[in-house]
Amino acid sequence: MVYLIDSLRNLGLTAYEAKVFVALTKKGSSTVADVHELSGIPRSAVYGALKKLEEKGIIEVRNTKPMEYKCVPPKIAIERLKTDFTLESGNALLQLEEIYESVDPNGNDESIWTINGYRHVTEKMMQIISGARKELFLTAPHPFNREIPGETPRFAEKHHCMMHKILHDKIQSGVRMRLISYEIEKALSIAKDLPGADVRVYVSKEGKLPSKGGIIVVDSSEVLIDIKEAAGNKEDLTALWSNGKEFVTIFSHLLEVEWESSEEVNASLND
Repeated sequence: MVYLIDSLRNLGLTAYEAKVFVALTKKGSSTVADVHELSGIPRSAVYGALKKLEEKGIIEVRNTKPMEYKCVPPKIAIERLKTDFTLESGNALLQLEEIYESVDPNGNDESIWTINGYRHVTEKMMQIISGARKELFLTAPHPFNREIPGETPRFAEKHHCMMHKILHDKIQSGVRMRLISYEIEKALSIAKDLPGADVRVYVSKEGKLPSKGGIIVVDSSEVLIDIKEAAGNKEDLTALWSNGKEFVTIFSHLLEVEWESSEEVNASLND
């Protein structure tokens, strides 16, 4: 039941509205007293929730004494909620884009933002990669072969497939992709999976794998640096993101130095 209430709230209902709607779904035609008893919410709050549900077009009212209420068929109700949600989302997006685009993109904001958690980091990563127009310069392991604590293998596989498609589409659209890996096997696998990408492998002088996560530089204008951290027996991901010119320049330079010291692996695929 908790998940049902949460799902209805995600579609735009308040907690009270969701509980009232579920109560009506259980009983059918009901009075305020019935709804109060079934939903467990204060009777004074039932009236307001019923009025809002009526305005949304997902319940019907019968003018009897006492008044009776019933929900429309669930399929119709959900479709109406989805339509309202889509309209409101579109309206919000238009207004937010107007505000966002009014900000000077060439400003000297050197802010560095912290993003916490695998889901949030990977979502940000896919967002900035999707916006690439000229070049993607990145290092493995991220976005490849990352294990996601607490997530099912199915989620991880879905994430990897989405990332692969985004990168493949970018290469096909003419975006140059340079990638540095720190293990020859992974480098070969990536080069095979993403034909058109320029892949190199970097081995440190000490022969040890670097402990860092991954770096992504997009169009020399923004950078995402992920850091794999241990917390107790679990690992999580934290990332730093910035589009500050100086910050991006520093990491672009570091990648260029590493790139020049790396060995090409693409030719090995033809051996």
